[in-house]
Amino acid sequence: MNLYSCIPIITMFIGLMLIERRERGIIKKWLIGSRPFIAIHYLFPAVLGIFLGTHLFQKPVPYLDGAFLMCAIFFSFQASVVTNDVNDLRTDQISEKQSLLNTSSHIITHISELGMYFFIVSILFALAISYQILLIVLLGHILHFIYSSKPLRLKRFYPLSILMLTLGALLAAIAGYALFESSKPFLSFPLKAALLIAVPLFLGLNFRDLADYQGDRKTEITTLFTVFGLQKGRYINAIFILLSYLSIPIILQYPLSFIATVPLGILSFYFCLKQPFQEKYVFYIYFTLVAILTIAFNINPRIIVP
Repeated sequence: MNLYSCIPIITMFIGLMLIERRERGIIKKWLIGSRPFIAIHYLFPAVLGIFLGTHLFQKPVPYLDGAFLMCAIFFSFQASVVTNDVNDLRTDQISEKQSLLNTSSHIITHISELGMYFFIVSILFALAISYQILLIVLLGHILHFIYSSKPLRLKRFYPLSILMLTLGALLAAIAGYALFESSKPFLSFPLKAALLIAVPLFLGLNFRDLADYQGDRKTEITTLFTVFGLQKGRYINAIFILLSYLSIPIILQYPLSFIATVPLGILSFYFCLKQPFQEKYVFYIYFTLVAILTIAFNINPRIIVP
C-alpha cells in the first residue's frame, strides 16, 4: 500500500469524526437507517465479477483493489440512501418508515452533508484503484441520482424503477470484473452472469416497495402494489419472486440447482404473503441462496464461467 492508497482511508475516518462533531448522534442515525441488507446485496455482484475475472484471465485476486472496490460500492450505496431519504421525506412520513431523517430542516442539512461525504469517499476509493473503476462508480452514482431525484426521479415509473435497481447491481458486477478487464468490461462481461443478475433481480425486487405502499400511493409513485392494488399486488409479487428463483437453474443451465431454488423460492413466496410482511425473512432466504451458489461455483466454476 502506497501513500496515495492511504488517502481514501484517512479521508473516511477524518470525515466521520468531523461530521459527528458537527451533529452529535448523526453516525448512530446513519447506522440505523443504512439499509444493511441492501448494502450487503450490492456487494454480492461485485464479488461475482471478481470471481469471473480470476477464472477467465487466470489471475490472482487483487485483495487490496478488491477491498477498495467493496468500500467504493458500499459508500456509493450509502450516498444513494441519503439522496433517496431526502427526496422521499413525505413518502416515508406517510408510510411511517424508519429512515435517516423525518425530523427538522437543520438535520436534513446535516444528513445531506453526510451524503456528500459518502460520495467523496466512494469516489476516492474508486480513484485509488483505477480511472476505469472511477468511471463505473460515477455511473452508479448518476444512476441512483436520477432514480431518486428531480427532475427525472425515475423511481416514480414502474417497472422502470425496478430496472434501474437491477442495472445498479449489474454495474457492481461489471466493476468487479473490470479489475481484470479494463479495456472493454461492458462489452466482454459474460452474458450468462449478466442474465443471472438481471433476470432474477428484475423479477424479485418488487417486495422492496411493499412497506412503502401507503406513502407511494399518496405521492403518486407507481409500483407493482399501487398499480394492481395491495392484495392483488401481494400475490403477483409472490409469484414473481418464486419465478425469480426458478429462473436461476434455467439461466445457469444447471438443473441440479433446482434442489435449492425450488424450496427457497416457495419459502420466499410464503413470506411475501404472510402478514404482517417482514422483508428480513426474504433477505435471509436470498442470502442462503447466495451461499449455496458460492459453494457450487467454487466446486465447479464452469457452472458460471464461460
